[in-house]
Amino acid sequence: MATPAFSPDEIRANRNYFAAKLKAEKQRNDVLKAVQSEIPFEFVLLDTRGKEAYANGHIPGAWCFTLDDIARAATTLPKGKEIVTYCWGHD
Repeated sequence: MATPAFSPDEIRANRNYFAAKLKAEKQRNDVLKAVQSEIPFEFVLLDTRGKEAYANGHIPGAWCFTLDDIARAATTLPKGKEIVTYCWGHD
């Protein structure tokens, strides 16, 4: 039995989902390039791993706000800059 094709509405919904996802995410290489350059970031780099992990080592220039601090962070983050978050990850 053949698998039914996606409907035009399903294709449109998937395209819109991935377009929004790509717009909302910054590529890892773009962040690495910005961090390694001498030029100040055009975004705020937000480390959400926790204060102890941040104290043990973090990306230079990153701000530390845990998920519990997010309400406080919202009042101190610049409104005109993109916010890029990072947490634990695996390569």
